[in-house]
Order: sequence, then structure tokens, then C-alpha cells
Amino acid sequence: MNTLRIRFSPYGLLIAALQLLPNIIWALFPPTLNRLEGNASSVPFIEYGEHILGVTIIILLIFLVNKTQTRTIPRGGFMVAAFAAIALYWLCWVLYFCGVQPNAVIYAMVILPPVAFFSAGIAEKVIPISAASVLFLAFHLSVALENFPPG
Repeated sequence: MNTLRIRFSPYGLLIAALQLLPNIIWALFPPTLNRLEGNASSVPFIEYGEHILGVTIIILLIFLVNKTQTRTIPRGGFMVAAFAAIALYWLCWVLYFCGVQPNAVIYAMVILPPVAFFSAGIAEKVIPISAASVLFLAFHLSVALENFPPG
């Protein structure tokens, strides 16, 4: 933790922006067939926890850096994994907007952002991002399981 400091992270902003863009488009221009409408948990702890963790991750991505990192954009497998997860997430959104909305697509849209955040945190050597991502996945998945039961 001694290596972490509050500073702007261009990489974190890029990851956050790329992940948020499809959500903004969905909020402004929802598709006609919209299974995600009303997607929320009936358990307030889960619902608020998911939102709080989501916002926390975005803040951590944008404003927490490891001062030992010398590159603006880290390199390596975890950086590639973060971008690959986001690319797959975008593919899921394309399918969703085209009306292909089975539970498998919904669950991929639930799992891929935390995977991207987790990978970005490891790539940047900012473990609190990855830790928050694991918690976020648990809450995000709980909401999905409630609204889109498997089977």
C-alpha cells in the first residue's frame, strides 16, 4: 500500500470509459426488446452494494495509481485481458441490441466488466481495484441470479 497514491490514471480512465460507453448508449437509446429494464435486486443490501462498489471501482480506476509504474498504459497479459474482456463485453452489447438476449449473453455482460476491472487492477499493480472487482462480481452476479435465474 505504500506504493499507491492518488493521481490521475489515463489507463484507468480508458478502461472505465470503454466499459461505461455501452451502458450510456443503452440508457439513452434502449432497444425495443429490453430484458435488462428493471434489473434490480429486491434486497436493498445487494442493490446498494452493487451500485456503491461499481462507483468505487470507477473512482479507484481513475484516481489511484501505483507510483512504481513508469508507463501510462501498462503492458502485459493482464492489460491484454482487460481489453479483451471489454471487447467481448461490447460484442455482448451488439448481440443484445440486435435482439439476441439469452441468459448466456446477460451473464457474460455481468461477468466481463469485473473481469476487465480485476485485470486492469493487476496490470496497474493497484490491488484495491482488483479486490473491489471481486466483491463487485459477487453483488453483480447476485442481482443477475435473482432477475435471470439459470435454466
